[in-house]
Parts: sequence; C-alpha cells; structure tokens
Amino acid sequence: WRAMESAVDEGKVRQLGISNFYKLEDVEKAWEHARIKPRVLQNSFHRKSGHDVAIRAFCKEHDIEYQSFFTLSSNPDAFRHPEAVALAKAKGLTPEALFFAFCMAIGISPLVGTTNEANMKDDMHLMDQIRGGEQIFVDDYELAIIGNALGTPEWNMVDEL
Repeated sequence: WRAMESAVDEGKVRQLGISNFYKLEDVEKAWEHARIKPRVLQNSFHRKSGHDVAIRAFCKEHDIEYQSFFTLSSNPDAFRHPEAVALAKAKGLTPEALFFAFCMAIGISPLVGTTNEANMKDDMHLMDQIRGGEQIFVDDYELAIIGNALGTPEWNMVDEL
C-alpha cells in the first residue's frame, strides 16, 4: 500500500482502491492506516456476503465508490423474481437492466462483464439515462421489489436510500 501511495505522490496514479474486502473490520483498518485513502472498493455483490450492507454504508459515509462485480451472476433470484420481471416489462427494460438500475439507485456502480456488443450498448444507454436524471424507479415500493428479492435479512430500503 505504501508503494502505491508513493505512486500517487509521484503523479503516476490518480487514486487507489481495494478489492475483495468482505469484513467491515478489514475495510475500517485499511481506511485508518492509509495515508492516501482508498477511493474505490470492488467486491462481488452476493447473498453470502450479505450484499455488503455494512461495508456499503461505510463506503457511503467515507465517500468510497462501491463497485460490484459478478452483479448479475450472483443475483439471478433477484432479477428473475416474478415481480421484478413484471416491473422490468412495464418499464421496457430487461430484468438485467432493471437490476443494474436498482444497483445504481442504491449507490452501487455495477461492473459489467458482458462480451455481447448489444448488451454493452443497452447498458451504456441505461447509464446515460440515469446520469441524465431519468428516474427508473418512481417510488420506494418499486425499489423494494428488487431489494426484497435479494434475500438479505439486513437489507432495509430506508437505510439504502
């Protein structure tokens, strides 16, 4: 970490990040001991880690961008849930796109691993829509459809927003 901090000092690197930190205590320790604080945390977003509820709260509090990987492959039950599929159809989105929109709505930057050009274009269009201010979800109830389908006991819509 110190070598990477030196790279920032020398202008070789603009920011630092951490990955695969699944214990809040480890994230806190890295934060406390770093002279140059991590700006990004990349983790697999899945049920086994409790969807990193506490870690994502720490990231939000400390202005660390939480990036998720394996976002779709680890959460098929959420975006394939019948209510999620119906909501996606009503909005003219694929269930996968709706799940990405959900992630962005709760402050996650999902990393997309597709190699399909059409899917890449769809994902970029969705990000442009959201960054342009379009509200994909009209209310908390719509967000809760996806959030509740995650199956994470600690997930609380009020805390997420």
